[in-house]
Amino acid sequence: MRESDARLAGESRVRLGPSAADAETDARHAPTAATSCEGIGRTCEGIRGPAYARDMSDNPDADQLEFEFERKFFVRELPGEVLEHGSRQVIVQAYLFAEDGYAVRVRIAFPDRQVDLPPFDDAIDFCGAYERRLLEKLLRSDGEGAAATIAVKSPAVAGERYEMEAELDLDVATQILRRAPNMILKNRHSLWYDEDGWEFDVFGGQNEGLIVAECERLAPVVGLRIPEFCVTEVSEDLRFTNDYLSKEPWRQWGGMYMTELAARGPHFMDLPGPQEGTDFA
Repeated sequence: MRESDARLAGESRVRLGPSAADAETDARHAPTAATSCEGIGRTCEGIRGPAYARDMSDNPDADQLEFEFERKFFVRELPGEVLEHGSRQVIVQAYLFAEDGYAVRVRIAFPDRQVDLPPFDDAIDFCGAYERRLLEKLLRSDGEGAAATIAVKSPAVAGERYEMEAELDLDVATQILRRAPNMILKNRHSLWYDEDGWEFDVFGGQNEGLIVAECERLAPVVGLRIPEFCVTEVSEDLRFTNDYLSKEPWRQWGGMYMTELAARGPHFMDLPGPQEGTDFA
């Protein structure tokens, strides 16, 4: 969930109840009302906070913004309130390099858009054909509003990952995606739960059937109130990174993972909040 995503998505907020608020939550995030949803149409800039609205050259701590702090969870189905109140966008991306968690990614995002995800056909949809076909459809219908970026990423450790992202010319990005074999296509939905912005990626094509939710903050995601829709945590499971999924898609190993999950049960990282002895000041 990077700055480019923040500019593209609108946000609503859902109240989970009393939360274990972290030290990085300040007066910018006033407590939500007791109603189930509020703030319909709020922009996703609130997820990253005012720092991402500033000129990076004027920010003495700009280097710190090249690290993202997020936690990811496997989800069986998209929550109803996300479909009803969440913002949406379509993302098509490819990986120019991806090895051991290090990756170089080119992405085109289509804001305020959701695309139907037809079933994957093994006979014609291999090597990115599925993703490229829908990309061409999106470019014809929504190309004027599309935004392109290039990003460099490192592996995640305890929910922290280096990511440098920059804008890219749309025509250049389009030509790269048209030639790339390792592609990802997904509908992304965004919604606030308590004080945290959540994003839900519903994958199509070779990763059809996979839904991943992630929560990101400006500091380590500790003391998190984990919603019930989170089946198990996959923050440190490289198989759930988009770069891995572009090469080893969910359709190839999802069934084995579900058997594995049933055998071992859910897992969540133990990351207590600052009130329990961790100081991020």
